[in-house]
Amino acid sequence: MPTFRPGFALPFDELREELDRFWTTLTAAPPVHGWGVRPGEGVFPAVNVSESDTLVTIEAELPGLDTADVEITVHGDELVLKGSRPATADEPRTEDGDANATPQERVTWHRRERGCGAFERRLTLPVAVDASRVEARLVQGVLTITCPKTAANQPQKVVVQSS
Repeated sequence: MPTFRPGFALPFDELREELDRFWTTLTAAPPVHGWGVRPGEGVFPAVNVSESDTLVTIEAELPGLDTADVEITVHGDELVLKGSRPATADEPRTEDGDANATPQERVTWHRRERGCGAFERRLTLPVAVDASRVEARLVQGVLTITCPKTAANQPQKVVVQSS
């Protein structure tokens, strides 16, 4: 008959708990600079997606962009946000790059996290939406896109009958 010693499994339980804590910490948040992402190379634009009974709403941060800089397409449950972020006024702009810039145009960057150029962000919406009724509004650098759900994806009231 096997004997059981109290406390025998305690070191193994502590090890398992420590490994569980380590794994939870590792998977809950990426390291300071993310996995394979360098500082300043985050996903652009940052978005919020919310859903109500009749709408899916997307808010995107697009500071410094005009309506002409943004293109939105919707097909089924996918929304594509494309655009171009122009260079800021203090960036050197020469035909052949910085090497041929005059001394007054040369800039030494100490930190550059705001990028410029073309971007594309694809979002899978939680449900299919009516693409013909999607509306977008850009106010003070925040793009708000309202996507009405298709009739099939909206809640339907069921009438209760008595027999």
